[in-house]
Amino acid sequence: MASLYFKEEGKGPNLIFIHGFCETHEIWKDFVKHFTSSFRVITLDLPGFGSSTIPDGPFSIDDVAKTLANTLLSNNILDSIVIGHSLGGYVALSLAENHPALVKGLCLFHSSSFADTPDKKENRNKVIEFVNSHGVQPFIDTFVPALFADKSNSAIKDVYKIASETKQETLVKYTRAMRDRLDRNAFWTKNDIPKLLIAGEEDTSIPIQISREMAKIGRNLKVLELKNVAHMGFFEASKECEEEIKRFTYGILP
Repeated sequence: MASLYFKEEGKGPNLIFIHGFCETHEIWKDFVKHFTSSFRVITLDLPGFGSSTIPDGPFSIDDVAKTLANTLLSNNILDSIVIGHSLGGYVALSLAENHPALVKGLCLFHSSSFADTPDKKENRNKVIEFVNSHGVQPFIDTFVPALFADKSNSAIKDVYKIASETKQETLVKYTRAMRDRLDRNAFWTKNDIPKLLIAGEEDTSIPIQISREMAKIGRNLKVLELKNVAHMGFFEASKECEEEIKRFTYGILP
């Protein structure tokens, strides 16, 4: 895998935001404005999304995390607090477990330490079959609104535009990678790295029951449950998420 496109804003301790499935670094553009006065904020495009090229052949979530690790190391971006949304949380977990020197704090933002259930794996297979048969756009037409609790949220239009630029190859390869990702609960329950879990009570992608199970078993963990929020808390409850992430980060920093 090649190095990744990334963008830096602000100065201070490193704060990395990793986007989710069918997103790019642009998804964070409004949310990260709240952090650039105190942090060196880094947003990036995962391989195959935005300005980052996709590798040939299949790849795993661990492969993606390794590419991110190499990019961070080559640019001397060390000791970072890493925030991963959905797919980005899977990558962040792998990064924290396999490259611990790079990560001093970890936030899962609507994401999970559990592997896919058999039913979820079958749903992933159905997505692959549908996209291969019908293309990206019909999938995006139903995928994006389902991310929000309030279907009239003005951010849906922006998310829809970003998601619609996803290439079919990228969508299919990441769906396979998410389907086959490893269970990270051993790391989640035993590692002392400071952790924050942000969950939406109306989330259909990461059901609140999953997040509550993670809350029970997580070590050195803070939890924020968002009412009337589905999978996009940084749009649906921006201020609440901003304040919780700031409390979390300031609690880690010396």
